[in-house]
Amino acid sequence: MSRPIAIVDETLRDAHQCLWSTRMTNEMMLPIAERMDRIGFDSIDLIGGAVWDVAVRFLKEDPWERIRHMRKLVTHTPLNAIVRGQSLWTFEVFPNDVVELAMERLQANGIAQVYVYDQFNDLQNVEVPVAKARDVGMTVVGTLVFSWSPVHTDAYYADKAAQFRRMGAHEINLKDPSGMLSVERIGTIVPALRAAVGAMPINVHSHCMTGRAPDVLLASADAGADKLHTAISPLAHGASHPPAEWIHDELMQRGYETGLDRDALEDMASYFRYMCFRYDKPRGEPVAFDERVLEHQMPGGMISNLRNQLRQDGIEHRLDEILHETAQVRKDMGYAPVVSPTAQFMVTQAVLNVMQGERYLTIPDQLRKYCLGYYGKPPAPIAPELMERAVRKGDRFVEGRAGDLVPPALDRLRSTRGPFQSDEDLLNAAFYPDEILNPLFAARDEADYTRFYAAYNPLRELLAHVARQRHIGYISLRGENLNVEMSQ
Repeated sequence: MSRPIAIVDETLRDAHQCLWSTRMTNEMMLPIAERMDRIGFDSIDLIGGAVWDVAVRFLKEDPWERIRHMRKLVTHTPLNAIVRGQSLWTFEVFPNDVVELAMERLQANGIAQVYVYDQFNDLQNVEVPVAKARDVGMTVVGTLVFSWSPVHTDAYYADKAAQFRRMGAHEINLKDPSGMLSVERIGTIVPALRAAVGAMPINVHSHCMTGRAPDVLLASADAGADKLHTAISPLAHGASHPPAEWIHDELMQRGYETGLDRDALEDMASYFRYMCFRYDKPRGEPVAFDERVLEHQMPGGMISNLRNQLRQDGIEHRLDEILHETAQVRKDMGYAPVVSPTAQFMVTQAVLNVMQGERYLTIPDQLRKYCLGYYGKPPAPIAPELMERAVRKGDRFVEGRAGDLVPPALDRLRSTRGPFQSDEDLLNAAFYPDEILNPLFAARDEADYTRFYAAYNPLRELLAHVARQRHIGYISLRGENLNVEMSQ
């Protein structure tokens, strides 16, 4: 009997975060939701991280509403949220009462599984969300951020996975945001994780930045992983994930079973090809191996944002210098993984170092707080040169859980900014000031997302497009399914 390999879909969260600057809207998601529910995915990743923040600040879409609408349409497949420990989905450290209420409301609105991680893999910072998520009945996927350094050994990750198991996590996820994993390394790290967690399911989540992720996922299955994270082909490759169709086909050829409906995958791909055309969004393309990524380890989305910022300041030509300096800053910071928010600290400091011509002449307050322990414990000691410049006379070093350093907030928010229509709006107030929330609430009051509930009909969409623009790419009929590829 073939061994099953489950597929987790990243199209609605991480894929567009990487390729579309996190700009996929509810209007784009809801028409395909019911079809996705019947494909056979192990789960659908929906919300968290930058997706939450961009939805609020730029799309004017309440993430709680997104979860509720998707849950009405996706009735069989679990929906996932990713949570950055005590920071949830922002760069702040929130008090325990906010984190606990957030876990409760995620479950109440329709999230079945929560992927919990800490940017340092400092697992004391995930104790509260893990415990509360278990208490309200969500599946907890303990997530470890992969990084390449002298301290990030197989034994290091096995020890962290064992800690997650003792905390009550139901699954383990190896998160590789910059595509640093190689076929050789996955062949040793997955068995090390298996020895540490026994029969617990092991997920592998890797990005295509170095071009190695598709082969890494296949090697993960061969090494004993249980679940692989992919994106539908129009939103795969580049800085995103390996394509679901290709991974499915390759696994089947190797004798594995995915449980996916291949025809339904084609329908989903057709839909998102059309979304790329309709909204003028880029499609992911395979990338060649870039060894420079192994040095700076910066995710692709961050590099594109950095390039745009440098262009605006007229210093784009110094990008390579800054990326090289980022690698040195990361080493000095104790080999912190290159994920938010520490990645932003690294890049900001690297830009200052390059532009001022002297390392650590100026140190931003966020990095100073990092050195004092406000965000947790780095994987390795911080370099003396950085510590000497960052720490001021009278500064207090902190130890223990970051959440314990912040006083409870909910009662204060109720008295100073209430009353609130719901606990969700109370949490919104914990995350954002009124000047950000007021436009969000105004747009929410006018929105009617139920008009996007109808299942995607490729023929209807094609005819509507032809009527508008009289521009057809090509059409192929396959049984009862209609595939539409719109040429640019």
